[in-house]
Amino acid sequence: MNHKYRNVLVAFSLFAILFTQSCSDDPEPIKPGADGFFIVNEGGFGNGNTSVSFYDRATDQVTNDVFAAKNGRPLGDQAQSMTVFEGKGYIIVQGSGKIEVIDAGDYSSIATISDNIESPRYFVGISSAKAYVSDWGADGITGTIKVIDLTSNTVTKTIPTGKGTNRMLRTGNSLYVTNAGGYDKDNTVKVIDIGSDAITATITVGDNPNSIQRDNLGNIWVASSGATAYNNDWTIDEANSTKGTISKISPNNTEVLRLSVDEVTYGGPGNLSSSPDGKTLYYSYRGAVYSMSSTDTALPATPFISKNYYGFSVDPFNGNLIGTVVPNFSSAGSIEILDASGNVLDTHITGIAPNGVAFK
Repeated sequence: MNHKYRNVLVAFSLFAILFTQSCSDDPEPIKPGADGFFIVNEGGFGNGNTSVSFYDRATDQVTNDVFAAKNGRPLGDQAQSMTVFEGKGYIIVQGSGKIEVIDAGDYSSIATISDNIESPRYFVGISSAKAYVSDWGADGITGTIKVIDLTSNTVTKTIPTGKGTNRMLRTGNSLYVTNAGGYDKDNTVKVIDIGSDAITATITVGDNPNSIQRDNLGNIWVASSGATAYNNDWTIDEANSTKGTISKISPNNTEVLRLSVDEVTYGGPGNLSSSPDGKTLYYSYRGAVYSMSSTDTALPATPFISKNYYGFSVDPFNGNLIGTVVPNFSSAGSIEILDASGNVLDTHITGIAPNGVAFK
């Protein structure tokens, strides 16, 4: 080998070594939920006793009522959800018609967003300056998406979307919005372009779509509870009711699969969640939790966990499952942390009626 090529080879080898060392020294990206998670305690409707708890992963401890303890005032009535975004916690207090913004580190109040907010449900952050909030409207039917300016904490635009606008999912430049019916019924998912705020597609799914997830293959999955009609004696009118469904929507916004549950019942599939890798889907139905693969073409026949959780989530940090337990709406509830096989690892007491979590 001549000197010229030998020198090139040596230089290339040194570059490769330095490049490898540089890459190995890069910090690992912080996973969502690394510090722990907030627990949203809904409270009793009309009682003004909603609260937020925090589970500290390092100490394996839950501290209850962190908002009131820090800020010296109650949180409000009926918190529906919470999202941690760019170091801030956005607590959606539906019964009080507001969004409380807190520092996610020390729980101190930053702002209260209430103007042009009527019956908020969920929050999705888009950028440091923009977010979307779903809103049922004052009548519980007229659903909209509120565009929030996060620099001024004000509503800048209202986008009509459907009845009972509920959970949302951002994927790429699109926001998928489920219309869960509110106090009526709906069967659509709206797609909003996050650049223009324009609705670009309407996808028909089962009645009253309530939750939504993206799988490892880029498909969008939607759980729909079905529409329940009642007889005069409050028994279910099966002839005028519809079954709950699980739908799969392809990346080109076409529903390619709709799977129906086996019977008409109040409260069909809900709490749709996915494993961190997107390969496994979970949903609540008939007092149990079911799991299925993202490639399945039929619903599972038997439950994965035979327990009735009020809320259910998957921890993106470690893949553990989190179920909320609500004995009633006047006393403390709890959360159960389970491993990916469904075995209970830990239990913690919370506030009244825990309905979900927000990962920090």
